[in-house]
Amino acid sequence: MNRDNDVIRAVGYVTIQASHLEGVIEEIAEWLGAAVQRPQHHETARISEKIKWCKSAIRQLNSAELTNLVRSLDKAENLFIKRNELVHGRIYFDDELPEILVPTKAGKREKYIAAPELYDLAESIYNLHIRILSENSFKLVAALSKVIEA
Repeated sequence: MNRDNDVIRAVGYVTIQASHLEGVIEEIAEWLGAAVQRPQHHETARISEKIKWCKSAIRQLNSAELTNLVRSLDKAENLFIKRNELVHGRIYFDDELPEILVPTKAGKREKYIAAPELYDLAESIYNLHIRILSENSFKLVAALSKVIEA
């Protein structure tokens, strides 16, 4: 990812990387759905609900192999909170002042934002996406095969 000082481009990278992470979480939910019944219309649920359900399904599988996946889903939850604050907030620009993010949630404070911190968020999301795939794919298949074959 080419870093620059463009907040708009950085927001775009955050959004793109988050969509890929959402896709991986949906795939995990689909795989888990082979062993644990998913709620009706779950594929259109908010990502926070999918993560919550995935963690519950993993607990039902009672597989120690999937402990890291639960931790990764916890991290994903936190990253999506940051993404949501960014994309659902309002960003104000001024030629002579830094960009300001005004949150839409009550009780949250406005803050200055800069492209580097947004690129860091995008890279954190990307790295988690890759970690979930590389560290957990085979473990998930192994855990599911034990339950499905039983």
